[in-house]
Amino acid sequence: MYFTVSAEAQILLAICIFYLYDAAVGLQAGEGLLRRTRSNSWRAQLATQGFELRRAYLLWPPVLQPHQPVYRLRWNPGHIRLPDESPAVQELARHAASFAPFVLPLYLLALLLFGALPASFFVLHSETAQLVALALIYLSTLWLALLCVRHGRLGHTEARTARSVAIQILLCPPFALNAVRKLSLACSPACDLPQAARQLAAPGDWQALAKAMHATIEEQIAELHDSDHADDAQQQRLQAALRQLEPHLPAGDAEAL
Repeated sequence: MYFTVSAEAQILLAICIFYLYDAAVGLQAGEGLLRRTRSNSWRAQLATQGFELRRAYLLWPPVLQPHQPVYRLRWNPGHIRLPDESPAVQELARHAASFAPFVLPLYLLALLLFGALPASFFVLHSETAQLVALALIYLSTLWLALLCVRHGRLGHTEARTARSVAIQILLCPPFALNAVRKLSLACSPACDLPQAARQLAAPGDWQALAKAMHATIEEQIAELHDSDHADDAQQQRLQAALRQLEPHLPAGDAEAL
């Protein structure tokens, strides 16, 4: 028994695959993602909370929130510093605010790709409607490409990187849905993941991250104990990091220590 998929359905499937493929973020073990949420709070994830793939990890930011910036930040399990205020974290928050002009064209493009184009294929069955939808898709993509270039000219992103992103999304409109993520991931904040999450994330989200980091450090200490070449200095640094995190753990976990 054979199943056939229409050309229109194949086009929509390809759009979804391109979008999801481009939205994936590859991370190393000592990295994590910090992203702004729908409520304009912040949430962080460690790379090890994603899908492991050949000693690297894949994380997908929420696919229904393409306007929210995502930042790749490093963290060192043996060196945890949690200042109350950090100018670098405030600079990161200001950088996130620079993406406000992208919101309207991003959601217009999403509506066209996943609403107007399917309607022209399966409801209206009109070539004219299809051409109009495609024209609007490319106009929205051009709008986003110009915003990328402008972002570089304003100094929020390196100009060459901004131009590169603009060219990518012009060549493949589904990639344009990730324009904000591409530009924010190209940023290199001066703060690390624990500092930024401590200052920006909601208390519950910060405690969840502190718990995940605490567990990761405990695993590293256990590996050092089992190693034939134990590094006492490294163990002391890891123990000091645990003590830094313990006051920030959820109440039940802190009492169990």
